[in-house]
Amino acid sequence: MAHSKKALSRIATSDLGLTNQTDTYVYSTNDTLAETIAAGYFNDSRKTVKPGDVVFALIDKDGTPSHAVIRFVAVPATGDVTVALESVVLG
Repeated sequence: MAHSKKALSRIATSDLGLTNQTDTYVYSTNDTLAETIAAGYFNDSRKTVKPGDVVFALIDKDGTPSHAVIRFVAVPATGDVTVALESVVLG
């Protein structure tokens, strides 16, 4: 499936001044963990997110749900947005 921009909601911003901010998001999807962390999955949100931002995600909601913490690694103007899986809690 495809990433849903509407399902990505910012819940907090940590502001260390100037442009040194980290945003925290929640996200819910029926997609699997492998799909969600694949390069390019979050391409539709590239104008919203930046490297270092964090997502608390509910993954595979209609299958075998799990929670994952995902960090944005690269958000290029073109090409694939990439993320890193920081942790996962199954079930």
